[in-house]
This record gives sequence, C-alpha cells and structure tokens, in this order.
Amino acid sequence: MDLTTLLGVVFLALGLIGADTVRHAGSIVVEVTPAPQISGEVIDHATLEAEFDDQLYAIARTESVISPPEIRTSHDQGLGMALAQAAKAEDFAYALQTAFGYAPDRLRLALYLEHGELRGQVSGTTHNIGTFRQVIVPYKDEPVLAFVRRCSLWSASQVAPYATALYLMQKHSSDKDFTDVVALIEHAKSQLPPTPISFDRAALDNLFGIVLLFRNDAAGAQQAFDKAVEEYPGNPVSQINAAFADLQLDHYQQAHDRMKSFIAETPPQNKVLLATAYMTWAAAEMGLHRLDEADHLLALATATDPSSSSSFDLWAELKDLQGDHAAADRYRRQALLNSATFENYGEVATLYFHLSWKDNEAVTLSKFSNPSIVSFH
Repeated sequence: MDLTTLLGVVFLALGLIGADTVRHAGSIVVEVTPAPQISGEVIDHATLEAEFDDQLYAIARTESVISPPEIRTSHDQGLGMALAQAAKAEDFAYALQTAFGYAPDRLRLALYLEHGELRGQVSGTTHNIGTFRQVIVPYKDEPVLAFVRRCSLWSASQVAPYATALYLMQKHSSDKDFTDVVALIEHAKSQLPPTPISFDRAALDNLFGIVLLFRNDAAGAQQAFDKAVEEYPGNPVSQINAAFADLQLDHYQQAHDRMKSFIAETPPQNKVLLATAYMTWAAAEMGLHRLDEADHLLALATATDPSSSSSFDLWAELKDLQGDHAAADRYRRQALLNSATFENYGEVATLYFHLSWKDNEAVTLSKFSNPSIVSFH
C-alpha cells in the first residue's frame, strides 16, 4: 500500500472511528475465548460464543421503559477499526477511541480445565463497579451449554443488574420463585450511592413492588411503589403502579386522585404508559360506581393505544355493568385480537395483574401478556 493510499485509509478510519464511538456509546463488548478439549463434549467455539451471547441478547430484549444495554461481540468492531487494521494502525486506532471517550463495558468468558474439571472465569470492567473477576464451577452433571448460559446470566447481573432482574422476574412469573430476583435487587441497591434522589434505586424498588404483588402483599407493594415515587418522582411507571396498589387495597378515591393529578401535570409521552394511566383511572371510577366517567376514560385509553388487550377487556367488564352486553362482546373479542401484539412494559403492574375495581379482591393474574415469538423449524 503506497503512502497516499495509506494516509487516505487512516483519515477515513479516523472519521469512522469517531462515528463508531458515538454510535456505540454505552455498549457492552463481549468476548468468549476458545474452549479446551472437554471429555465427552464436542462443542465448537462458535457454538459456545453464540450460547453466551444469546443469553445476553434475551436479557437485552426484555421490553422495558429503560433502554437496554447494547450487546456487541468483540468481532463487531465497526468499519473504522477494520480500515485501521487494514492499514496496520490498530494501536493508533485504539488510542483514538480512548481519546474520543469510547470506554464500553466489557465482558469476557474464559473456559479452562483445572485438574481435568471444567471451569469458567468471567471477568469484565464496568462503569458502575469497576473491574470484576469470578470463577464459576459447573453443577454436577450440568451440560456445558447450560453452564455457559449460567455464566452469561451471572455476567449480565454484574454489568446490567436492572435489566437482568427484570428478565428474571418475567422468567419466574409462572413459578413465582423470585429468590434470585430479590437478591439481585438488594445487591444492586447496595452498590448505589445513598443519594435521596436516585433513578436507579427507584427503578429497583419499583420491581420489588411487583414481586410483592406476586406474593399477594398489596400493602407492601404500595409502600415499595410510594418509596420509588419519592426516590424519583419523574418516573411515570412508579406513579401508575402506586395507583394500581391503591385499587388493590380498595382505595379507589386515592387512585383516582393520583391518576387525575398525574395526567394533568406530567402526562407521559409514551402512548402505552398514557393509555395505562387512563385505564387505571377508569378502574378507580368503576370502584367508585361512576360508570359514565369510567366509560369516557376507557374510550381515551383505547384511542391512545388501540392495540391494548387489557383496556378493551376492562371496557368489556364496564359494558356488562352498564347492561350493554353486545358492546361487551365486541370489546372482549377485540381484546383477544389484540393479544398477539405488544401489551406493556416489564416494570408495569398491569402487564401481570388484572386491575381491581371490586372490594376485597385478591391479586389476580392478567389474562394477557407480551406475546412470545414462535417459529417452526
């Protein structure tokens, strides 16, 4: 490569490296080292790497109001770095990335044998906790791929504890074993500075409130949601969930007051959250036996988010109360049609539970959830 071409490549790479730095800010770069020869197992490096990455991708794909971390493998280097490598200027490019402020969180899994037994060393660097390293030992008779997934899950709990807790909560919503979720929430909170206002702590306390709802502890859940509101008043999810707990405790007027003030003063820009707030307010009106007001609010909820199953299903309940059973049937059918679409975010109580508008009603699971992607091979 002549000098003119070399300089052209380097200058082009400079611009692209700068673009990569902006585009991938806040990302997590993942690396899996080649595995040793494991007796009885024939698994190539690409498969192990894909298994590790897939667990991370599953966590990052959990529907959340908080932007998930971007997961990148060490091979996904960007066009700028590729050009720098072609010009034999990798060290210079890495120095430029540092100068541009590019310092992603990093994860690395190294599989090795110790006295003939498989081990996994997970290491990394994050903005939150700095450098960490942990050796993980397989369970008895644990398949290698399952072990790699477990290493990946532990890794995610270090670099993205909130996203991991949210993923685990949804994963265990059927068996209701939230031991790992609560432990991760408490550990993550212990790492936060003791500031009175904290978005991160509020988000974690909000998740804990949902766990308490799964345990049918509506009073404890309300305390957790109210605490989350105090810790970060600007999070609409905690406001909506606090009103949900009000309804569960038959505090209909309090739920009404919360949602009326919330929508008047700080209406969320997100249409799903706004529709959920209207729907929650409508349930409060139903509990107060103000059916016409509830009807108006549910019309607003379904107009705001026409794809919601829960709002149409609650509207069907209202229409039955009003004696309009034909409309109730139409709305119930629409709720079922909408069940194939996105329902709500993972930190919103109405994704998991039915809005209570009757006195002394136990916490009841919702009939609707976010659909899984089904494929046929």
